Amino acid sequence: MNWYAIKAIYKFEMARTRRTILQSIVAPVISTSLYFVVFGAAIGGRIQEVEGVTYGAFIVPGLIMLSLLTNSISNASFGIYFPKFSGTIYELLSAPVSMFEAVLGYVGAAASKSLILGVIILATSALFVPLQIAHPVESSPGI
Repeated sequence: MNWYAIKAIYKFEMARTRRTILQSIVAPVISTSLYFVVFGAAIGGRIQEVEGVTYGAFIVPGLIMLSLLTNSISNASFGIYFPKFSGTIYELLSAPVSMFEAVLGYVGAAASKSLILGVIILATSALFVPLQIAHPVESSPGI
């Protein structure tokens, strides 16, 4: 396993995120905030609390997962497919890196970016709805 290659691909993708922070982080946070405003105002005013949970707090996990899944797939696929279109794929193909190592670097970076984005969206959602995470870490019975 070529850990140096995986680390290099990972660092390159994370650096690309820092260079394109508006598209990578700010745009998904703003679009998710718009979901909070639209659904909170349109539907949230009509639905009362259900078992002590407000509608706004109810949609937070779904909106976070929507953003996480969308951005993780788009980040990983963009990082893999864009070099083909720009002609820089030959640098990766000529390097002593297996397909598995390249995919591991790209997918690892996409997962890291998505987790960072999820934490930012969770913090942003606290501006719109009162949040309470009841059981942040819960172990299974018998462990």
